[in-house]
Amino acid sequence: MNKLFVLLLCILSFQTVSAQIEMFDESVKKVEEPKGLPYDSLSNMKTQKFGTSEKYKYTFDHLIGQTLMFCGDPFSYKGNRGFKVGSYYKVTGTLPDDVGRGLYCRMTLEDVETGEKKEEGDLSTSNFNARWVAVGHYEKMKAMYTNKEYVYVGTDNVFINYSWKKANGLINLETDTVTTGIPKESVWTCTGVQVKPRKKGNNMNDDMQLDKRSPIVLLFDNPTYGKHYCYLEAEDGKPYKTLLDEALPYVCGRFQIKSYYDNVKAITAANKAKRKTELTKKFGAANANLILEGKVRIGMTKAMCEESWGYPDDINKSIGSWGTHEQWVYGGSYLYFEGNKLTAIQN
Repeated sequence: MNKLFVLLLCILSFQTVSAQIEMFDESVKKVEEPKGLPYDSLSNMKTQKFGTSEKYKYTFDHLIGQTLMFCGDPFSYKGNRGFKVGSYYKVTGTLPDDVGRGLYCRMTLEDVETGEKKEEGDLSTSNFNARWVAVGHYEKMKAMYTNKEYVYVGTDNVFINYSWKKANGLINLETDTVTTGIPKESVWTCTGVQVKPRKKGNNMNDDMQLDKRSPIVLLFDNPTYGKHYCYLEAEDGKPYKTLLDEALPYVCGRFQIKSYYDNVKAITAANKAKRKTELTKKFGAANANLILEGKVRIGMTKAMCEESWGYPDDINKSIGSWGTHEQWVYGGSYLYFEGNKLTAIQN
C-alpha cells in the first residue's frame, strides 16, 4: 500500500513540474521575405540588390512591370535572338541563373504588340545596357534635359578612355563627324533625346563593339555650330567621370546646365572681388593682382607667396651667420627666401 502511494505521488509530481515548463514557440518568429529596391528611373539597365539582409544577389527584379525597347546587338554571335529592333517588351518576371548555358540575370518578357513570351539572359549584365532602353528611364532623361540651355565647358577635366573614338565626341548631325575646336562657354540648347542603336563601324574610330553605354543620345543646337548629338554615358555604361571635384555635374562629359553654371560663376566672381579687396589692403594693388593670377615675383614676402601658391609641400631651412635661408618646395618648383623676402624662383 505504501509503495502504491509513493508511486502515485511521483506521477503527480512529474505532471505538476512538466505543466510549469513552456517551450519557446519558433513559429512566432517572422521570416524575412526577399525584397528589392524600387525601380529607379535615373539609371537604364542596372542591376539592384534583391533578397534578404543576409542573403541577396543583384538582379533585374526591380524592372518587373517596366517596358523595355530592344535596340539590337550587332556584335553578339547570337544575333538579336528573335527580338525585333524598335519593338517594346514588358518585363513580366525573372528566372534563376542558368549557369550551364552561361545565362545570368534572366528575365521573362512579353511582346507588347503580339503578346509573344520571350526570355532574356547573358553572360554579362553590362550587355543589357547597350541593347535595351527602359522606357521609364528614357522619359526621365527627356524631362531632365530637353528645352534647357547648357554651357560648353570642354573635356579637359573629364576622364575619357579613348578620346579619339567618335562615340566620345560631339558629333555633327549633318556630317556625322566629330566637331573639334568648340570654344568654352559657348551656349547650347538641348532640343531632344533620342535612341541611336549601335552599328558595326567601318574603321576603328567608329567601332563600338566593347561599348557598354546606353544608346541614348542628347541633341544639342547652337546658332554658330549647328545641330549636334553626343552620348549620355561613357563607354563603360556609366556617367563620365571628372578629374576634379566639380560643384556641378557634367552632362555628356562636356556640358553644364547654364542656370547652375551662371550662379556658381556669379558666386565665384563675388568671392574673388571680396578677396581682391582684402589682398589689396594687405599687400597693395599690384601684388593683389599677381596673387589672384597665381603668380609670384622676386621681393614678395612669405605671406604673399603662400596666398598665391598655397602652403608648400615641404620647407628646407638653413641657418648660419648670413641669416636664415628657406627653400619652399612645390612639386618640381622651388621658391628661395632670405629672411622674409623671395630671392629666387626655380621651375
